[in-house]
Amino acid sequence: MLTPVEIAALIAATKGTVDVFDKLAGPIKRILLPGQRYEQAEAKDQRWRFKIGTKGNDIVVKEDGEVRQTVTGAELAKSLSPSDLALVQTYERKMQDYFNLWSSVYAAKDASQDPLVNAQTDAQLKKLIVSMREELLGILKFLQQIGVHLDDHYMHVRSLVENA
Repeated sequence: MLTPVEIAALIAATKGTVDVFDKLAGPIKRILLPGQRYEQAEAKDQRWRFKIGTKGNDIVVKEDGEVRQTVTGAELAKSLSPSDLALVQTYERKMQDYFNLWSSVYAAKDASQDPLVNAQTDAQLKKLIVSMREELLGILKFLQQIGVHLDDHYMHVRSLVENA
């Protein structure tokens, strides 16, 4: 069982991790769905309908801006332990580290006149996706375990990362 302070920390870490996931979702699709497949996916997914966020000490899932699900801090306090908090905080730290590295490498994507350099940058980005697979999939697994409904880009990116 988690204390109110631990629940607040868990919610903050979950939000931080999901925020990084959301920032990476589009670029990951761009790397793993080259060319026409990416363009078709983007045309279909002009915007994400589902968004996981927080409100106070609750995790909130919105669809097209309307609340569809709420997992309360009180519910989480009953079912989670300090080890769950430590896990999510680890995901958050690692995801932020990967995001910082990703941002540096992604800035060089398609920036060169040399196609070989651009291909090497794409290969680096694919390696980074594989490196962060455990965290990307781990936060989604955690969310599902606490009963959060996942849809939209969360499921699409999960499928892509699992097969990367």
